Amino acid sequence: MAGTERFGPLAFFTPIASTAMRLLSWNLAMMERSQDAPMQWGQVDSEAVVRQTILDLKPDVICFQELPGVVPYVETHDMIRANPRSHSGNLAVLVTHQLMATEPTFSSVTRTAVVVDFPGADLAVANVHLAPGKGGAEDRIHQLSVTLAAAKSANVAVVGDTNLRVDEDEALTSIGLSGDLPPKPTWDGYRNGFRGDKGRFRAYFTRALSTQDVTITKQEVIDFPTEAYDHRFHVSDHFALLVEATVNAQT
Repeated sequence: MAGTERFGPLAFFTPIASTAMRLLSWNLAMMERSQDAPMQWGQVDSEAVVRQTILDLKPDVICFQELPGVVPYVETHDMIRANPRSHSGNLAVLVTHQLMATEPTFSSVTRTAVVVDFPGADLAVANVHLAPGKGGAEDRIHQLSVTLAAAKSANVAVVGDTNLRVDEDEALTSIGLSGDLPPKPTWDGYRNGFRGDKGRFRAYFTRALSTQDVTITKQEVIDFPTEAYDHRFHVSDHFALLVEATVNAQT
């Protein structure tokens, strides 16, 4: 890509166990251009950054939210054939060629989620984009409950833009979900000027949650900027979240 430079090193990501599934969630903000980006930066440039990030991180499953009707191409992954529209943009799930060969099944939850069941792993992965707003707590819990019901497996990892507020975590236990906060905010408008002054707050909107017999570990917030044309900026207002999901051994 003319005029651009490769973004930061990824050596700090450690390999995961072969029994674990590596999940990446990323809200792509309709592939709009950051207010910090150079004027010549376009959607095709952002797609190239997304592709290279995925190639470097090597997730097994990618969960995108807020897509503008297009899905970034990554040659190492196939797309699950479901693109439901949420309250903002579309959802999409990509899985590695190896996982696609295991013939996963999937279902869509209207305006909420794509749920992909991996029978060989006895695990379902739900990509969610939940209701926004401080007053949307009840709607978000309902959406999560419906999403869990759509999974064929009792073991579910929920990843995506949950729009959850920290004080809503107690309500998660009532539907059988739990999950630690990521180590850093997944929205930080003080470091990421994507939306200018409108985004000057911090939050943990992108989360990883799970049912009782699934363990979520090694959470990493992907928050390094892109550098191009003497500008430093992010390709989305949300930072991506990389986690490891493992189904606990039954005794």
